[in-house]
Amino acid sequence: MEKRITLLAGYDKNKIIRDYVVYLVQELSKISDVYYFADGKLPRDELDKIRPYVKYAESSLHQGYDFGSWQYLIHFVGWNKLSQYDEMIICNDSVYGPMTELQDIFDYMGLRGYDFWGLTENYTTNYHLDSYFMVFNNNILKNAKFREFWQNITPGFNRKTYETVLTPFLTELGFVGNSYIKNYKKDDMLAYPLHLLEIKNMPFIRVKSLKEPKYYLKETVFNIDGKIHRKTGYKTEMINKHLSAVGDFSGFGIKYYLKNTMDSLKSKFDNFIPRL
Repeated sequence: MEKRITLLAGYDKNKIIRDYVVYLVQELSKISDVYYFADGKLPRDELDKIRPYVKYAESSLHQGYDFGSWQYLIHFVGWNKLSQYDEMIICNDSVYGPMTELQDIFDYMGLRGYDFWGLTENYTTNYHLDSYFMVFNNNILKNAKFREFWQNITPGFNRKTYETVLTPFLTELGFVGNSYIKNYKKDDMLAYPLHLLEIKNMPFIRVKSLKEPKYYLKETVFNIDGKIHRKTGYKTEMINKHLSAVGDFSGFGIKYYLKNTMDSLKSKFDNFIPRL
């Protein structure tokens, strides 16, 4: 089995480590050493939730978003230690899961011999791998230009600034990368979570796809949590608990359906009034 390290970037505006994040850490710890850093000062008792499963857990308000947290962890661990790992994973807590076996995906991608890979690919602005979950092999970890890339991360630039340049940057250095799931339609792949589960055993579902389905979900939302649970066994009460805590959420059942139907009718009525 490959020796791996995971650098996990966290963020929660209420400074809470949610149940779904604890589960994410637990599962990542089964395939790697996990180091966690959050943007924002979290209480000690929140960090204590994940300490049994990680090598390190800390937080600080640095305004560097995900790449700032990964940069901090790289500096904390050090390149000498990082270069002793076969693979380095960077990921964040913007996804629910895993809902399928991560090791199966690593086995599948490992047979293809890529230098780096991600779960999904993105054609927004330019072709790049989505950085919520990316993997780099030992050759990249030892590369001076790759190390320089992380040294030059600047607070204030958002995740997308660096996410969109990382894939072409590595490609220009001669490294070969690819996506676990191909985006042939050049669409928002993460807007189809049930489809991805069916065709590729996709391990994660994007949080904002379920938090804001009107904008980020292109599948039927009704009873989607039940469908996810039946397909994967994932404890979807963690999803419902999180969404209930961060917004006006009433589940994905009949109450959710009725509320959204009424909201839609109200919107149509409000738009009709000015024309009377």
